[in-house]
Amino acid sequence: MYVERRGEDYSWRLCGLADGFPTPEGDAAPDVWIYSTGTWPKGDGDRVTAYIDDLLAEMESMAGGPDRCRWDADDPWPHMH
Repeated sequence: MYVERRGEDYSWRLCGLADGFPTPEGDAAPDVWIYSTGTWPKGDGDRVTAYIDDLLAEMESMAGGPDRCRWDADDPWPHMH
């Protein structure tokens, strides 16, 4: 799934591996975009909503939004759970 944002307008496209990498539409590049190859969540709407919220938050972090780093900068390497 390819998602992009231009200003406050979002668009998305589904594409398979055979389709190749999607290219942005229009003359100018989008403000931010993300390409997700994850498995779509099965089950209730809450799981789908959480998946989409996480995907959009990850995309927005690439445009200077909140840092989505999963590890504290002071956490020693290698990271362990």
